[in-house]
Amino acid sequence: MKMLLSLVCCLLTALLAGCAPSSSAPASTSLPDSGSPASVSQPAGEPAASEAPEWTDEAVAELFLAQEQNQRRTVLDCAAVPDGGEELVGVVLYAEPEHTDVRLAFLSADGTFQPMGLEATPADPSGLAYLGEGKFRLDLLDENGAPSGQVITFRRDGVETFFAVEPEE
Repeated sequence: MKMLLSLVCCLLTALLAGCAPSSSAPASTSLPDSGSPASVSQPAGEPAASEAPEWTDEAVAELFLAQEQNQRRTVLDCAAVPDGGEELVGVVLYAEPEHTDVRLAFLSADGTFQPMGLEATPADPSGLAYLGEGKFRLDLLDENGAPSGQVITFRRDGVETFFAVEPEE
């Protein structure tokens, strides 16, 4: 009887300890399962640890807009980075209500991003596309209002971020 009582006490202690919040665990910043890109693209019954989720343009826009500070911004276009180049999941072309220029947000899987301001007007459609190896293509309007293809390169070197904008060849 004593052994059964000890076993029940140990089991209850283990169950209660599993329900208590851990003070050493960091707070979660992931999106809820109802629409996060990882849950949308993860097939049922397969382990998530072996593969990164496949990002879509829609999932990239959703992740960007899920951040509270981005809810006032207008997403004009976005492109997923399927190969995870430069540790990115996508780039978002967006406008802010208080600015006349547009910006690009180079987005990481945790929702953080590196912004890049553009002193130009994007074409409509913008032609935003991922070319691979941290390079993106974007159509901007030239001084005559005609679309001009630009290649934007995003590169990280440690904590520093570099951008390069060149005319499309």
